[in-house]
Amino acid sequence: MQVSTEKKEGVQSVLTVTVPAADVKAAYDNSFRKCAKTAKVDGFRKGHIPAKLIEQYFGSNIWSDAYDALVGSTLGAAIDESKLEVVGYPAITVKQANFKAEEDFIYEATVEVKPEIELKPFEELKLKTVKSEITDADIEKMIENLRKQQGKWAVKDDLAVAEGTRASIDFLGREGGVEFEGGKAENFSLTVGETQMIPGFTEQIVGHKAGEKFTIQVKFPEDYHAENLKGKDAEFDITVNSVSELVLPEVNADFVKIYGVNDGSVDTFKADLRKNMERELKRAVYVQNRTALFDALAAQYGEFAVPQAYVSAEIDRLAANFENKMRMYGMKKLPNSFKKDEMFNAEAQKDARLGVIVRKIVEELKLQEPSEEFVNDLLNQIAGAYEDPAEVIEQIKKDKKDFENVKNAAIEAEVVAKVMAKAADGEETKSFEELVGRR
Repeated sequence: MQVSTEKKEGVQSVLTVTVPAADVKAAYDNSFRKCAKTAKVDGFRKGHIPAKLIEQYFGSNIWSDAYDALVGSTLGAAIDESKLEVVGYPAITVKQANFKAEEDFIYEATVEVKPEIELKPFEELKLKTVKSEITDADIEKMIENLRKQQGKWAVKDDLAVAEGTRASIDFLGREGGVEFEGGKAENFSLTVGETQMIPGFTEQIVGHKAGEKFTIQVKFPEDYHAENLKGKDAEFDITVNSVSELVLPEVNADFVKIYGVNDGSVDTFKADLRKNMERELKRAVYVQNRTALFDALAAQYGEFAVPQAYVSAEIDRLAANFENKMRMYGMKKLPNSFKKDEMFNAEAQKDARLGVIVRKIVEELKLQEPSEEFVNDLLNQIAGAYEDPAEVIEQIKKDKKDFENVKNAAIEAEVVAKVMAKAADGEETKSFEELVGRR
């Protein structure tokens, strides 16, 4: 067998493989014998069909099987001889095949290879490292949010509609003096500051009290979902049935027991809350720094060719995440118009290039196995949300797949930490609210 290699554009190379005529004949003869054992032709017993008839009836199948056998038996060795780091399966093109003329068998294998890049100085990135910490004010704000979650709405006589109140209203809408579909409701619950309405609707309800009837004027936005109402002026007859305010519970033993503090201690509740918030904040800080770093790396290296196998894998990953998210929203089946290759190709190209960069960094830092420090830190973060962290850690370590996922995440965290140590150019402080947001 002879192999020649020709570099093409991007990450493609073409291997031209020449298989000697003797090997070609042996492959054909072997394929012929297999076919002769199973071939069926009317008037002849199986295994006793003349060779000419077998070639006449089954010649194309025999040749095809011989082609496959020759490629299958030589491709791996040809790739090894080329010393290329091939990614994915090659595209095969037969250039010469004539089993009757005792000629060499020649085919081309168009392969994609692992991209070769040179690492650029991390110091050029000049990133601000995000820092944050939990304050007492963050704790109090979180407690206030939890109180609101447990609050009860109570109707208050003579209470005017205002920010934070909830109004029960009837409304009837007209455009050009004519009622329109979807413009009528009874006992509609409108929470000021939360319920999304068309611009100007809620603002004209504010200040009114139960029992009042009035008419408001609004204008539908140009991007409104109903085509017949886009940009149109309309009026609504409003009746305010009742106005409620949210009555919040006291922060006492009964309240904290709702959140698992069985001894009813408010101090224990606050300590647990701080611990949970710190764990959540630590994760948010990491994600913020990782995202900034990966975006900066992608910009630093710019666009370069990557194997389609890498891109296809990223498209599949992005599509799977998208489908899972849609299922969470109740969509059981994606529409026929969903084309994952079109929808995710650009993002997959970027992610594939980033994967090449990160793998090169892993190789440079010799991080094929993560350090124990980062593995333990990640295990503690995961287990910290459970009552018995030691038991959770033990279960993760026993599950080969789960522990492998933890180690892969630990490698990523170690890459981020070590690169950021060189790429950092000062710090940027952000609040818990900015990083985590309201839950």
